[in-house]
Amino acid sequence: MRALRRHFVAAILFVFAFAVTAPAAQAAEVDLFTHMAGSTHFPNAQGFSEYDRSNEGREVEVRVTHLSKLAGKRVKVIVNGHKVGRILVSSVGVAHHERDTEDGQKVPFASAGDKIKVRTPGGTLVAKGTYHLEVD
Repeated sequence: MRALRRHFVAAILFVFAFAVTAPAAQAAEVDLFTHMAGSTHFPNAQGFSEYDRSNEGREVEVRVTHLSKLAGKRVKVIVNGHKVGRILVSSVGVAHHERDTEDGQKVPFASAGDKIKVRTPGGTLVAKGTYHLEVD
């Protein structure tokens, strides 16, 4: 009878442990968003960035417009203090960039409150934003 009780208690604990940890796997997905505002050197610049993090990997997208002064030049994208890559600004002044760890690209870890910045190769701030949890 004691052995049966021990197996019953063990089975209940196993089911309870699975029920408690299962939602944690779902909670691992984080979607961040920010509107990006231009700097004093590029006051008309505006854009957005989306950052997604899950058990499968991390992905960041950034788009900044009104950069006609930088057309044909490259700008740096920095997430949470780490360089993500460089973007060629189009002839109409648009910089758009996507990176995904599933494609073997490096994307730094970021959370709500972390910053994203776009800078010229010389380090001049073009636009910036602060990530917050995306609300559907």
